[in-house]
This record gives sequence, structure tokens and C-alpha cells, in this order.
Amino acid sequence: MPIGIKASMLNFYYKFAVLLFLPFTAFPFSTPSSLSMVSKSEIRTYDLVVIGGGSAGLTAAKFAATFGKSSVIIEKAKMGGDCTWSGCVPSKSLLASAKASRAVSKAQEFGIRFNSSNTGAQPQMSTSTVMVDMKAVKNRVDDNIQHIYNKDDSPEALKKFGIDVISGVATFVDSKTVNVCSAGDIGGEDGEGNKICAKDGILIATGARPKRPDIAGIENVDYITYEQVFQLEKVPNTLTVIGGGPIGCELAQAYARIGSKVTVIASSSSLLGREEPEVGELMERVFETEGIRVIKSSAVRVEKKEIVEMSTCEHIVTCQDGQQVMGEMLLCATGRVPTVHGMKLKEVGVELNEFGGIKTDQTLQTTVKGLYAAGDCTGDKQFTHYAGYQGAVGARNILLPLTDPGVLGQVPGTTFTDPEISSVGLKEKEARAKFGDKKVSVAFRRLCDTDRGVCEGNEEGFIKIVYHSRSYKILGATIASPVAGELISEISVAMKTGLTFDMLATVMHTYPSHSFTLQ
Repeated sequence: MPIGIKASMLNFYYKFAVLLFLPFTAFPFSTPSSLSMVSKSEIRTYDLVVIGGGSAGLTAAKFAATFGKSSVIIEKAKMGGDCTWSGCVPSKSLLASAKASRAVSKAQEFGIRFNSSNTGAQPQMSTSTVMVDMKAVKNRVDDNIQHIYNKDDSPEALKKFGIDVISGVATFVDSKTVNVCSAGDIGGEDGEGNKICAKDGILIATGARPKRPDIAGIENVDYITYEQVFQLEKVPNTLTVIGGGPIGCELAQAYARIGSKVTVIASSSSLLGREEPEVGELMERVFETEGIRVIKSSAVRVEKKEIVEMSTCEHIVTCQDGQQVMGEMLLCATGRVPTVHGMKLKEVGVELNEFGGIKTDQTLQTTVKGLYAAGDCTGDKQFTHYAGYQGAVGARNILLPLTDPGVLGQVPGTTFTDPEISSVGLKEKEARAKFGDKKVSVAFRRLCDTDRGVCEGNEEGFIKIVYHSRSYKILGATIASPVAGELISEISVAMKTGLTFDMLATVMHTYPSHSFTLQ
């Protein structure tokens, strides 16, 4: 879950909405009071009711506030969702510390020497001399989380927009009404709770949760997921990561750089298996350089091993090909599944799709008229920016005339390893299957062949653009670069506006920037 949607992105959605839809509206801006709980049996009515306070829910509620519409967010855990507490914000904060550790260990390659005395000596430096204070790293991660939560996601921050927040679990009474109970009251049949009604509609934005791995013996061993990994105050000596996707790769590299001996068990034939084949090959080389062991085989069994002389327990993971891995800490990063249970969706007619998410049409409306869903709970692409976009579109379609599409085919995504891996649109294999070999061309350039890559010592990385051989229409792109997440945005703009591959090359770029490679 490489996972953040914050103020700047939200502001874009608001401005976009105002420009497009203000002619349809003539609503005064209202500021209903914020609340944490309302008395039982009290019925509240809002223009928009949002279930879930993550990226999609926050954007939806703020969209409503832009047009003077009253809204409430019902959240059973923490406002901000995975992005703020266990995804984008903490992972990028940890990765920043890991990158700093890596930079120090490689400083000698750039002619930098460290000398703690004035003797004039120039001691050699090795990776082992880099000391990581994990408690300080965790404190920095926590500080960043709290800062962003206070600024963007907290009830106090939302109060400024006139958005109410209710802490509790929502269950549907009908398509326009939910019953809200505290977590301890879940399952009660007496109908007790707070009735919340929607004048215009309800948006479900309950996100996703870690997928439990289907491995024999997993229930008998201690393991963590991305929900607990950022709470560690000690660097594990050995870390086994089950899963070679974005979450697994990001965390594996981060912990390897701050001192863990890491093994990644990737069930697919390569790391980041949904990307171009070149990506998996590149990441295997990078991981090998950084001392990360990669096993391309499925984990089939895990068991606990007690170390009597050390009074500790470790795990042993057995893979399908017979290889075994023993380690101190086990991190399961086997994906995420939509959070859809416990709301009585079936009782009101809401159906699920083949991904286990809430089934919607192109406008994000569920199988129940007037009831919408957005973000990870739909089982669509799991990106914070996409969830935020869908939240805005879902709220727009509920509150304003006409409708806009909320399901997109071309969604850029980035895995924040080093180098970053970004892609948008079709992969080469997909393009050839769709258009035929003769109608598809590929432009490929290695980063080490670029002047900026040489200057910065970037040995690994590339830019790959897939385009139509005749029209030069860009069909997709994959970038491996220190700033791939920035570069992919230029490709996304080109694809959105119809700028062809040959015309992209005529756009002047500054030299020697990373983006100059696109010229």
C-alpha cells in the first residue's frame, strides 16, 4: 500500500469542483457544530452521510462543505484511515530515515570522509559504523503522523469546514438511514443507537484491511502486518517478509537499510509482479546489492522455534520449493481486502463484486439507488490519490445535478522503493495483446545512460514508454528512477490531454534534470 492524500490534493478537488459545478448551486455556506457523540434516540439529518474517515471519506465530506452542504463522517477507529496511521505517512517517514542511513553508508563513494577528531586522519567508513536509534526514528514517524492528523484529519480540523464527526460503527437501517453504535454495542438487536439520516445520499468509504495469509500454521506464530510495523522500537536482527508486492518491497528495503537482515519470500515469479518484467529484474539486482535475500517461491508452512538458551522464539517458514527461512520477526505483506462486513449491506440490497468489494457502476453508485461507494472498499485499484478522487466524484454525484465517471482505467501508481517504481496505462504485453505486435512500439532508455544519472551515480533505473506505432498515442509507461513518482505525472498529463509520444519529445525540459530524459 504504497501508499497520502493531504491538503494540497484536497484543495485541487475543491477548486475543480467549484469551477465545474458552481453554476448549478446557490447554497450559502453553513457551519453545523462538530460533535463526537449524540444522545441515543436522537435523529440527525445531513445532506451527505459518509461512512469511513479515510482518504475517500475526508475528500467527500470536504467536497460537500465546499457547496454549503451539511455532512457527517462516521468512523469506528481513527480519522485519517490507513494513509495517516499505517500507510502513506508512516511508511514514507520510515523510508526517509532509511534513505538517510543508506546515504551515510555510501558517503565514501562520493568522496565524503568522517573524522571525529582534529588529527587530520581520514578513517575509512563502512555500513557497520552507521548507528540507527530506532526509538528516535519511531518518534519522528509519530511526530509526522500527529502533525498531519492535527492539520488535516482531526475532528477539530474538520470543524473548520463545518463537518461533524461521530465515533462509532454504522449499520444500515435503509438506503438513507444508518444506526450508529459504539464498538462495544456491535451486534445488539434492540435497535439502540443514534439514527443518522441522509437527505441526498450515503457514501460508503470503509477502506481495506490486511489480508491474512493462507499459510499452514500461521495461527500459531506471532506475526505483524503494516498495521503494527511502524510501532517497533527495536530493529529486529532478522526480518522475514512474506509478500513481494509494493508493501513488502518498501518495508523490506527500509528495514535492511536500518540494520535488519531481511529475506523476502515472493510468491510470484518476480518482485512487484504486476509491473513490467524489467522492474522485477531491476529490484532483484538492487536487493542483492543491499544484502536482501529474495526467494521466489510461495510460503506453505510456518512454525515456531524456541531458542532455549536465549529465552526467545523465532519462526521457521517453509517454502514450496523446500527452502526454509528462520527469523526473529515475521512480517506478512500479502495484500489487502475490502472492509465490507458488519454494516448489514446485504439486508439493504448492496451486492459485492468478484474482488470482494462493494459493486458499483461507473458513477460509483451501488446496486441500491442513491447509495454510493468509493475507494478501497470497492476492490478497485488501491491508491490514496484514487480513493480521494473517487470520494470527490461520489459526493459530487450524490449532491449535484448530472453525474461524472468515478471508475478510471488509467490511474498512475508508485511504489516508493529506491529507485521508485511508477507506472500508468498499459504494460507492453497488455498493449500487444490489445492492438497486435505491429501496432505497438516501445521506447526504452536506461537511467545510467543519462547525464543526470551519471552525475548522481544512479546505476539502476529506466524509462519505458509504450505507444501506438502509427498514431504515436501513448498507451502506457513504466519508470524506475529516484523521482519516478514525479516523472510519471508528466506522462499522465500527456495521456489525459492526448499529447502524443512524438510531441512529448518536442516539449523543452531543463537540463540536466531527470525529466530531460523524456525529451
